[in-house]
Amino acid sequence: MSVYPRVVTDDFPATLAFYTALLGEPEKVVGEFEYAGFDVGGETVLALLGRRAAEAVLPVGRGDGGVLVVVPVPDVDAVVAALPAGTVLAEPADRPGWGVRSAYLRDPEGNVVEVQTWLPR
Repeated sequence: MSVYPRVVTDDFPATLAFYTALLGEPEKVVGEFEYAGFDVGGETVLALLGRRAAEAVLPVGRGDGGVLVVVPVPDVDAVVAALPAGTVLAEPADRPGWGVRSAYLRDPEGNVVEVQTWLPR
């Protein structure tokens, strides 16, 4: 798995249309989460997520720039346990609608980072 950016958007249809024009049709669209994933060679290279869905699990304000970095890891809970206090924005939780267990962090520069592990299918 590789690291990829996720764009948090207020206008999902317009943002989806923009990136579809640039990248072609997304491989996955989940309407109720306003989520779209663009893949190359079976790996996600860019994802879009509606702000309402993002805000349901973490504080993502307009000042956060609307982009977060997604980092796949073998064990979300172990990664979070090893981090310094104060870096965790949202504790690890299963997100079955997304198919992952994830947590949200803030790096030393203030960027939002999602660490995630795929849930068993």
